[in-house]
Amino acid sequence: MAETKRLRYFDVMKGIAIFMVVMGHVLTMCIRNVDSSILFKLIGQIHMPLFFFISGYFSYKIASDGQPFALPNLWTRFKQLIIPFFVVSTIWIYYFPHSGLQSPIDSTWRGLYLSITKNGYWFTPCLFEIILIYAGGAYILRKCKSIISECISVSILWIILGCVTFVLSDHPVCDILGLEPTYSFFPAFMYGVLARKHNDLFERLIKSNTAYTISLLVCVIIMYILMYSWEFHFMAFKPIAWSMPGLLHIFMVIVAIRLIKPYSEKVLDENRRVSFSSSIACGWEYMGKESLSIYLLHYFFLFPLTALQEPLRGMALDFIPTFVVSFATAAVIITITLGANYIIQKSPILGLLLTGKIIKR
Repeated sequence: MAETKRLRYFDVMKGIAIFMVVMGHVLTMCIRNVDSSILFKLIGQIHMPLFFFISGYFSYKIASDGQPFALPNLWTRFKQLIIPFFVVSTIWIYYFPHSGLQSPIDSTWRGLYLSITKNGYWFTPCLFEIILIYAGGAYILRKCKSIISECISVSILWIILGCVTFVLSDHPVCDILGLEPTYSFFPAFMYGVLARKHNDLFERLIKSNTAYTISLLVCVIIMYILMYSWEFHFMAFKPIAWSMPGLLHIFMVIVAIRLIKPYSEKVLDENRRVSFSSSIACGWEYMGKESLSIYLLHYFFLFPLTALQEPLRGMALDFIPTFVVSFATAAVIITITLGANYIIQKSPILGLLLTGKIIKR
């Protein structure tokens, strides 16, 4: 029962995160030119770290010989992440001119291969690259005798990755490989790996009021620095600018789980009667289970909302109006996306090619 609750709260967390992804895309791609809003900056620093942490958490496995840090199944991950990346992003290139959108993303072949955003689909190759790095470092991690040595080893891997990214920062290969986001999100992924391996310690950390308070304060401070980076001269130095999100993600995970886990366990308890709260939580849970499908497909259901630019600017891009508009629009887009996902996944082949779902019949 405890493990079921754990899995369900992770799904709820992923559901909330993917909803925030779509909200962000409503602001930046549907409405356009409102990226300076507080809401956009806020959710832009929250959703992706949760995905990378959870991916790392479930990437940790024990080898058949009892050794920790078993190698992940790279072929399975390739099918889930890279195959739909190429298929869906290729379809998007041909569909984009008919979408009516004026996207800030370069939705062309050049944008797919030479841009860091990969036509908006950067997440899947970035996650696969991190999994490859984790697989390469698994042998080193197996030799570690304590969590301290494991953390040191992970830090060294992160530093090496940072040095490579910095050296290649002005070279096209940096954007082709997406090294900057890979470097930024590597700590969140490895945090998930270590959290799974040392689950008891991680549970105590989540329950600690001191850890939560410190994490919340650190998140506020780093979030402010990232949202108003021009006020801090040290952010002009690339290694620092790239490292700040990685540090934020570590503390953000503690805050997110501390908030979401009790809520999920309370309203999703199988012994409780169905209520409005449990129905909402089940909705988040379902979106979490289909989060990759939503991520891959929702671009096709974005639509122009440029008429809302001036009204929102007239309200100084305040948090409440931007939240209401993006939340309501995202809810409609995700509903339609899930309908399309249901139809597509009736075919195992299309389910794999378009949503990364490996369906066994």
